[in-house]
Amino acid sequence: MRNRIFGGIGVIWGGAILVYSLMKGVPQGQGAYAAGQTGGMIFGGLLFVVGVYYLIKGGGSSTKK
Repeated sequence: MRNRIFGGIGVIWGGAILVYSLMKGVPQGQGAYAAGQTGGMIFGGLLFVVGVYYLIKGGGSSTKK
């Protein structure tokens, strides 16, 4: 259950990052600033994809013996 909750949070945060980045447009600036914007977009996409994975899969069930 915990993995599904964290997956939902990842989908919301990652989706918000991607929507903001797409609305803002192509990364502008020079050097490290543009690289940071691109890295943020990649991080948002990765967070979204992993969140969707854990929402669907739900993680493993832990059974104690």
